Amino acid sequence: MLLSSSRQCSSRFPYPTTTTTAQYIASAFWSFDNNALELYNSGLDGALAGSPSYTTSVFGYGAAIYLARSSTQYVYITPKVLPFDSRSFTIEAWIYPISLSSGTEYGIFGQCQSSSYDLCLHFIIRSSVLYCGFFSNDVSGVTTLTNNTWYHVACIYDSTTQTQQVWLDGNLDNSRSASAYNGLWGITTIGATFESGNASSFNGYIDNTRYAGRAKNSTEISNDATLQVYYSFDGGALTDNGPNGINGTAYGSPSSTTGRVNGALQFNTGPYISYSYHPFYFLGVNGKPHTIAVWVKPTGSYSTQTIVFVGSISYWCVHFLVMHSNGRLYANSWNGAGVPLTGPILPLNTWTHIGYTYSSTNGVRLYINGSFYSSTGAFTFSAAGQSVPIVLGGDKIVH
Repeated sequence: MLLSSSRQCSSRFPYPTTTTTAQYIASAFWSFDNNALELYNSGLDGALAGSPSYTTSVFGYGAAIYLARSSTQYVYITPKVLPFDSRSFTIEAWIYPISLSSGTEYGIFGQCQSSSYDLCLHFIIRSSVLYCGFFSNDVSGVTTLTNNTWYHVACIYDSTTQTQQVWLDGNLDNSRSASAYNGLWGITTIGATFESGNASSFNGYIDNTRYAGRAKNSTEISNDATLQVYYSFDGGALTDNGPNGINGTAYGSPSSTTGRVNGALQFNTGPYISYSYHPFYFLGVNGKPHTIAVWVKPTGSYSTQTIVFVGSISYWCVHFLVMHSNGRLYANSWNGAGVPLTGPILPLNTWTHIGYTYSSTNGVRLYINGSFYSSTGAFTFSAAGQSVPIVLGGDKIVH
């Protein structure tokens, strides 16, 4: 890949002068929670170039690293070489670009042995689309990225099918047949690439960067990008079984009981599950699609019970799923006024699966035990304009 003369470059990185055989590493993870430590292995911690700072994570807890291109800020991995040569791999990250400019490259992840064919791995934004490649051997995305928006991005190489893939928000953005990356050494960088020998730094936030020594499949990438939280409640645990570690906090004392699948939580009057922070960024974005799925079992006798509530300290709130005192289920949303949807009466002492989906095209669609029940029709969801918490089993906003 030849870079145009208009490309802004600075800070030449000193390539290693000795060859180090890369070892197998199954996975690696940099959370950037106010440091650049890698959480699964020794020898893969990040070192900081240009003194970057930290900001609020996309998930409301911990942090994301804040990289300023003007100061050539990035992270480099030392002392081990992360292995990419002649093998499958997956790179994933959450990114929040700021001030993208046409004709400028912004590095997300890289490893460059030399500026030669198949010897310089780079995952970048170029002309506001994603690129993943190995130097003159690239796949480019087709979706234009915008400023000040969180995205989940992934670069995948499958050595079995000899395919490069670039993914955006859980969707395949493009793919092509390609030979493998052949570099055996080179400093691994996050937030910059060095295919010309000079830094093409990112400008914005990067969070939860992951490496896998295999090509993840479409289901895995979709889950990593779109599954915000998943609670099994097995053994009464409030641990997030999804990819993001958004563990819940019990207020009051919900009790552990037998569930539809393994364990469940019993809610009586008072107890609920929420958070001491606001982890759900995308529920705060106007018109953003979302899905809620939950098993419920009313016991004893009917009473009014909130199942899922979303609210913010700015006095914006929606009772997404509520059971009324006659046992009837109601789904709700908001477009500047309430958008209600009437569901069925939930049978006592019986497990019922509820699926709630929203898109601007279809509005809210309600599914009962896997079957479509009813919908509101199209509308645009009016969100809080900020990250929000979810409350399960109650409707109290935790500040």
